[in-house]
Amino acid sequence: MKRSLSVLIVLLFFPVLASAQFDFSSGKPDSADSAGGPKRGERLTQVWRAGIIIEPGTAMENVQITVPVPTDWYEQRVVSVSEEKMGADLADKIQYRRINNGALEMNVRIGNIKPVKTLEMVVAFEVENFALLPPEKTDQYVIPKRVPPEIRPYLRESPCIESDEPCFAKMFKEITKDRGTDWNKAEALYAFVQNNVKYDEDGFRHPAKGAFAVTKMPKGEWTGDCKDMSCLFVALCRAGKIPARIVRVPEHCYAEFYLELKSTPDGKQSKAAKEKPAGFWFPCQVSGTYSFGGIPEQRVILQKGDSFPDSEHPRNKTLFLKECFQGLLNAGAPRPVFKWIHETSVK
Repeated sequence: MKRSLSVLIVLLFFPVLASAQFDFSSGKPDSADSAGGPKRGERLTQVWRAGIIIEPGTAMENVQITVPVPTDWYEQRVVSVSEEKMGADLADKIQYRRINNGALEMNVRIGNIKPVKTLEMVVAFEVENFALLPPEKTDQYVIPKRVPPEIRPYLRESPCIESDEPCFAKMFKEITKDRGTDWNKAEALYAFVQNNVKYDEDGFRHPAKGAFAVTKMPKGEWTGDCKDMSCLFVALCRAGKIPARIVRVPEHCYAEFYLELKSTPDGKQSKAAKEKPAGFWFPCQVSGTYSFGGIPEQRVILQKGDSFPDSEHPRNKTLFLKECFQGLLNAGAPRPVFKWIHETSVK
């Protein structure tokens, strides 16, 4: 009798294509590169190593490994990919698939294993990451009236981002009532979260509370870590029709919000908006040092977005993509001993 094993680890900190064929770029122009969007600042080249080490001893069937890995964004470029510490038979089984246009997942269907020695599967991604600089003029940005189809998911509820709760629309109106521009409205939401949520130093050890759970705490006692503070900011934005999303990096997350260049008085788009798409994503560091509209963050980006398939419960969604090691064990067989590899080194 076989029993299924599925081991899932949340990273705290769909066509399938083979490795050799895969294009890590999105294939779509990035509007951030247009005049009017955030500008790239200092560049950092680093290597992100991702994979798994399985110790010898336990036989398994139908083994499959999935791991979130970097892909190209405006502020991130995958320079090269190399398979480390693995045989050619394993390297040939690596495939990649895009998840909701916001993340990339490496998938390896290993098959049957009975390791007599340590089995290592590690892939190294050389990545360039750029800091982003905020715009100098901000009164030209407005909340989009007609949201492009690819942006609409970032106005909907997500796990831990309960933006349809009536309290968030009410809070949005109260927080932004005296703000003259849409940029200032988004910045008021940011300041509200920073000023009203005390950072929880122990929060990284626990799953996200969620935006709504934070607001149910006694007034003056709201606490949360980067996950909770970012979720609250995103929920407030979405309640006010400002598209927003989570950006996941190793051991941390922050948020992005989306605004467009406003039309000229005659109703026509500005010259900059005509040249390329008029909408732009702007980052903000909701927990920690003030960074709004730009960000010094240069960690490897593992996902953008906050509603992904849950490997453990396929009908459900999850805030963060998960590493997954699954397969079949003989009844009574011991669980395999293994460890995930996810580490960064500056090149």
